[in-house]
Amino acid sequence: MRDRDTERLTPPLSGGTPSPGARAVLGLPLDATRGEAQRAFRRLAKQTHPDAGGDAAAFRAVAGAWAHLGPELPPAPPTVAPSPPVALPDVPSPHVLAYRAPTSRVLWAERRPPVRPDFKTFLAAEMARRAA
Repeated sequence: MRDRDTERLTPPLSGGTPSPGARAVLGLPLDATRGEAQRAFRRLAKQTHPDAGGDAAAFRAVAGAWAHLGPELPPAPPTVAPSPPVALPDVPSPHVLAYRAPTSRVLWAERRPPVRPDFKTFLAAEMARRAA
């Protein structure tokens, strides 16, 4: 028989001594927020983790309490209004550019002066200009 109130001591399914509820394991009041519960879990997990010299049974109790209590708590409201996402320019990484296949590029895009006429045409035009 499982009791939905996590503050009370719930009788274990196999008999024996009662086990504390999830809020009691984490040391949380009834009106605790999700952020407070998360901070309490992280603090207790650091203290009871077997790799840090803690007791494995105590760590399992803390992890089980968070697994039971975490989905029940509503998410904390945002304290600061989120800023709108910034549109980043669509510029590829220099690493991407380095591995692209080389393509031809226009190296000089200035208008070229008209091509000079050959010397025979130029000489005829110059002689006509001087004669006039």
